[in-house]
Amino acid sequence: MRKLLLWLVMVVLMVALILGGTAAFLYSRTGEDALPQEPVTFGELALEPNGWDWVVPVLGDSVNKTYQSPTNLTVQQLGTFTDTIPQLVLPEWVTGADVTITAPDGTSWSGGVEDCNTYTYTQNGDYEIVVTAYHQENEPPADPQGWYAYRAGYTMQLNPTVTLSSERAAQGSIVAIMLSGILDGEPSLETDLGTVWFRKTTSGYMGYIPVTYNAESGDHVMTLTCGSLTQEITLSVSKTEYGNVDVPAEEDVGGAEEFRNAIWPLYTTGESEKLWSGAFQRPSAGEVTMSYGVVQMVDGQRSGQATGLTYGAASGETITAPQNGKVVFAGTLTLTGGTVVIDHGCGVKSYLYGLQTVTATQGQTVSTGDAVGTAGEEHDLIYELRIGNKSVDPDKAIMGSSGLQYRESE
Repeated sequence: MRKLLLWLVMVVLMVALILGGTAAFLYSRTGEDALPQEPVTFGELALEPNGWDWVVPVLGDSVNKTYQSPTNLTVQQLGTFTDTIPQLVLPEWVTGADVTITAPDGTSWSGGVEDCNTYTYTQNGDYEIVVTAYHQENEPPADPQGWYAYRAGYTMQLNPTVTLSSERAAQGSIVAIMLSGILDGEPSLETDLGTVWFRKTTSGYMGYIPVTYNAESGDHVMTLTCGSLTQEITLSVSKTEYGNVDVPAEEDVGGAEEFRNAIWPLYTTGESEKLWSGAFQRPSAGEVTMSYGVVQMVDGQRSGQATGLTYGAASGETITAPQNGKVVFAGTLTLTGGTVVIDHGCGVKSYLYGLQTVTATQGQTVSTGDAVGTAGEEHDLIYELRIGNKSVDPDKAIMGSSGLQYRESE
């Protein structure tokens, strides 16, 4: 019995020695190369850590090795940015980050990486960015846990620039206007072409200018104001030959005041953020029976001009949302029958008239291709695309050749 106990003790000691030796070996072999190696970049330049605190598992959760270096006041100099606003990019190992940016006037901003990349630079000069990047998820279990700290200085020297998606535009089109650089205010555009909403981008602002079917051809001088910046921009509008079409006289069914009260207030309200993505989609598979801008003639006399596309939709056909957005009106009006209005943001809205039934509800969020109602025989299906109260040709947005698709990733 004593021999058995002695043998068991020796086995335990041998196992302990083996485990201890293994742990010691693994401990000695675990170096700083076990720490995350992919760099954090800012303005496409790799940031150099100036402090860290990491715990590296050596043997499960039983044995760990610690690597520490106190943060210091060393500032990595990144140089001057003159063309683009620098973006902070975190590698996959980062599970969280704290960011502080200090402006030339000493004011500081703190937040996360997503907010950092929409930070508004209001002045040129010397900036400092401080980043702490963490890895705190224990997946897989052998992952190091801890953080790197970074401190870098850089100079912003960006002059405001204004870019149009096109300096010439045909009637019925949309022109994007892009403002980038160091900006000390929010932009506004004075123009006779219509109201322009601006949205925030990574480099400044983007707005959309409607050039409706009856916009005066020739040069339009617009005045852009943004804080201390005032700049005149010229957009040349060319005439579009729309042609004529004979239509029967319409019976006066009334409902004009009801329509104005329901629809006109939508021209001046809406989402400030861009909700659409890519090209728009036809709301109906039916043939276009009347194109945008066509002059309508009754008994040889001009009676109006098409402000949208008319579709020969089959009775009972499902009518779909042309793009992502929020339904801001859904109901039936005497003048237009079943009516659905979808807000795509930045003043851009789709107006669908002539539905037999309306299945969308006000306040509903819809995606491109979602059902909003069905077509009938009582009314023609009409699709209008407007910026504010100005109609534009939906076909250009459907073809993906509209200013709405200009540099969408900004």
